[in-house]
Amino acid sequence: MDIDNIDGTEQGLTRADGLWFDDCSLIIQAETTIFRISREFLAIHSPIFRDMLSLPTPRDAERMDGCPLVCLPDSAEDVTVFLKALLYYDFFEPYPAATTYPILSGVLRMSHKYEVDALRNRALTQLSQFHPTTLVGWEEFAGKRGSCTWLTHPPSVLIAIVALARQLSIDWILPSAFYLVCEFTPERLILLESDDVELSSDDKVWCVTACRLLETTSVTRILDFLWSPTHINGCEARRACADARVYARRAAEAWRDRAADEAAIMPLDLWTDATGWNGLKVCDVCLSAMKIAHQEAKQAIWDRLPEMFGLPEWPELEKMKAQAFK
Repeated sequence: MDIDNIDGTEQGLTRADGLWFDDCSLIIQAETTIFRISREFLAIHSPIFRDMLSLPTPRDAERMDGCPLVCLPDSAEDVTVFLKALLYYDFFEPYPAATTYPILSGVLRMSHKYEVDALRNRALTQLSQFHPTTLVGWEEFAGKRGSCTWLTHPPSVLIAIVALARQLSIDWILPSAFYLVCEFTPERLILLESDDVELSSDDKVWCVTACRLLETTSVTRILDFLWSPTHINGCEARRACADARVYARRAAEAWRDRAADEAAIMPLDLWTDATGWNGLKVCDVCLSAMKIAHQEAKQAIWDRLPEMFGLPEWPELEKMKAQAFK
């Protein structure tokens, strides 16, 4: 079938802006969007397309404007961002250049499916930077979270990231991705059906169970340094320091209060310079000891994070990450 002199509006199709080149010999259709690009360029970058386009074209194959027509099952949005990332260097630049989640996820899905390794690694790097596998990385991420535009729209994007990681086996980002869902998403929104993307039934259970554990036991352990031990060896002002620590603990306990439709309070970002240390009036000896105890408690929680979500331990996740980037 040959569709000559096609007019996108007459045929119910739309030519993709910036992705229709009259001198190219391949037309791709995704949903109701059509793209005209170089088949040679596509074959160079993707072994899947290279194999697909190397097959002889049947005589009765559908054509458009005299060009072979390839219909893809992918969304028009994903194909658009994928082709633009291939053709326009500044459309999806390497980290630390900013991007959006629709661009990142579309490029990652398509580059994974069609084996465009350079783009896939670029997308994985962007995603991994904001989902670290170490506590040090998490603490660095906390300071630059606001610079990540695609993490400023919870909870839908946060849930979508978990679903994407499950779909593409990007397991090493899942502990921190799950943690962010717990931190910013009320339980009822985790459990409710969604018109866009939702977690699997198992992942919903993991999230809700972990939320309760993080909000209760883990928060208690994070705050334990405020009154355990009762006295710190070498304290320079025992009575004043003890009173200050008890007062701080009582104040911190008040942070647990929240409305039923609010997200749970999470332990890893609970006690920071702004919310805790700057207002704690204790001697230098006590302050130093308490900071060590607090960091050890954070590390213990971080070490248990994969287990809370039914995932392999961090060393195994690190191996998966290293293998993915080979």
